[in-house]
Amino acid sequence: MFSDDTRFISRHELLLNDRPLTCLAAARLSFRHARWTYTAASLPSPEAMDVGGRVTVTLDRVVSARRLREDYSVRCYGAVPATMLQLQLESDFADLFEVRTQRWQRRPGVNTSWVRGSRLETRYHRDGFVRRCLVRVLPQSQPASYANGALRFPIERWTDGEWKVSVQYDLIATAQARPSMGRGPESGADRGDRAERLRSRWHRTVARVHANDLRLRLAFDQAVEDFAALRLYDHDFSPDVWIPAAGIPWYVAVFGRDSIIASLQALPAHPLFAVGTLQKLAQWQAHEFDPRRDAEPGKICHEMRSGEWAHFGTIPHSPYYGTADATPLYLLLLGETYRWLGDPGLLHPLRHTAERCLDWIDRYGDRDGDGLQEYAPQTPSGYRNQSWRDAHDGVLDDAGGFPKHPIATCEMQAYVYAAKRDVAELFAAWGDHERAARLRREALELQRRFTERFWLPEERTVAFALDGDKRPLGTPTSNPGHCLWLGILGGDRAQSVADRLMRADLFTGFGLRTLSSDHPSYDPHSYQRGSVWPHDTMIAAAGMRRYGRDEEAWRLIDGILEAASAFDGFQLPELFAGLQRQPLDAPVPFERANVPQAWAAGSVFHAVRILLGLEPDIPNGRLYLNPALPPWCSELVLDNLRVGGQRITVEARRKSDGTSAFEVRGHLGPLQVVHGPPPWWRTEE
Repeated sequence: MFSDDTRFISRHELLLNDRPLTCLAAARLSFRHARWTYTAASLPSPEAMDVGGRVTVTLDRVVSARRLREDYSVRCYGAVPATMLQLQLESDFADLFEVRTQRWQRRPGVNTSWVRGSRLETRYHRDGFVRRCLVRVLPQSQPASYANGALRFPIERWTDGEWKVSVQYDLIATAQARPSMGRGPESGADRGDRAERLRSRWHRTVARVHANDLRLRLAFDQAVEDFAALRLYDHDFSPDVWIPAAGIPWYVAVFGRDSIIASLQALPAHPLFAVGTLQKLAQWQAHEFDPRRDAEPGKICHEMRSGEWAHFGTIPHSPYYGTADATPLYLLLLGETYRWLGDPGLLHPLRHTAERCLDWIDRYGDRDGDGLQEYAPQTPSGYRNQSWRDAHDGVLDDAGGFPKHPIATCEMQAYVYAAKRDVAELFAAWGDHERAARLRREALELQRRFTERFWLPEERTVAFALDGDKRPLGTPTSNPGHCLWLGILGGDRAQSVADRLMRADLFTGFGLRTLSSDHPSYDPHSYQRGSVWPHDTMIAAAGMRRYGRDEEAWRLIDGILEAASAFDGFQLPELFAGLQRQPLDAPVPFERANVPQAWAAGSVFHAVRILLGLEPDIPNGRLYLNPALPPWCSELVLDNLRVGGQRITVEARRKSDGTSAFEVRGHLGPLQVVHGPPPWWRTEE
């Protein structure tokens, strides 16, 4: 059990009369409530009995903020003795990075005490760094003892053949914290708990989908649950404003790139994720140079950690700034949020943050002064790759070697192009028309320079990247799909890029490989050398739709939905193996993938936006809708959609001639609904 980048429980073993239990069933009742049913194997009997019997143990486990509640229920059927329930517990307070890397450190300062027969407290203190795991038995009148690492509960006072006990874990990360007893869950429902109230509020405010494609409907519902599970709260924000964590179990933290992309994806479901992400990342924008943390003035952070290793500087994540794309993506999210909410006053407190982002892009993002965006770590220990493919082997040349720094990936240019183009509208709304005009000119100049430097005329596609010698890398990857998404390519070139992405060496049938199966370094089971990432595929689907390649967009969306249907609960993982899809096939999971993961869940929200052709322009009083529904999803309804200050319903259906019609219900106010693509989708050369 983890909290605050710390493993608070490292051993948890349930025994009945000193015997292990066998799990009969497990059910996930919500993202924070699960139930297990166990049976005891051959309990010893004091007497020979002719009639057999059975003991079952039901465990309800409910998670809330820095708290876990376990409700145990023991039932006997027949004459089977059950006299003692035991819970073996250990707390090692290992740092999350310690667990991931298996680089263990000794902690001599861990102490455990058993207080007044109802409270077990394990403490760890190191030079002001505090972690405490407080385990309490409920009700306090329940007899319990502790010895040799085990809580023991004598089973007595049966009521209607059932015996109950509850255990509450409080995970404490500050010296001043004093957790209240609170009112625990009743039969696992956790009534009256703040987390449950916030969950109910989330479900009232989030958008919902109704579709005649079961995969899309169930995957969307699961994505709503996943985003609910990944919400990070900030006491400075309103109850409806959150920041999405990147993923569970490894990335429950503030992430620059991950939180931004997830917030972009979530705009059709709940646009206030974007507000929370913008506000929180503004607080951590860099103000000084720090080579160890790859920090430069104006840069948006990559990852913020709160564990022991970050606290004492074993890792530089306090926060770490080793990403080159979070800063332009921040501006992209800022511009998109303005289009969705239409309130320049709401976003005006972020103006200085935006100006500093633009300054970083021009001064530090362009590392060699050629007008393009490059990255390179400032120290040998910094992340080698600082684009979305940030694995050490995520960026390779044609032969499988490591390119020389600084590296300019193709999608980073598209991010800056779209960021300057979109945020120009917001600066104009703030009254700075001179800067707005300059940003538009700079975007067009970058588009021209990108075409000149990245286009590969023989291959008729975009180079993956330019290396430190400005040599184009022809490595076939999925990254050009990001360029389609943001419209940096002219129409004819975009069509060629779309054709290249759909070839069999990149498209598996479930999604796009991050690296071509023809490349010498291809490994379908690796992290970024041929695996499939749902968000990456859906970004390409959005690009296909932008350039009129509706059928290709449908194929990519269909592949991801088919993959989702093969995973438990239609819950998309962070990534899966890039193996070619065969008839009656299912995707092969990646062993250490985060599930749930924000990008993966958000790809389903993105799919709905793509199918509906949904593009709000609230500042100009327009809502653009251009639905294109495939044969396998002929009816699609997006309900409780928030655009500007309105809540509306969009209902689309596929007609017999293959075109799509739509209807908008609800109070639109001054909004004008326009059937067709928005003007910023123009794709001339």
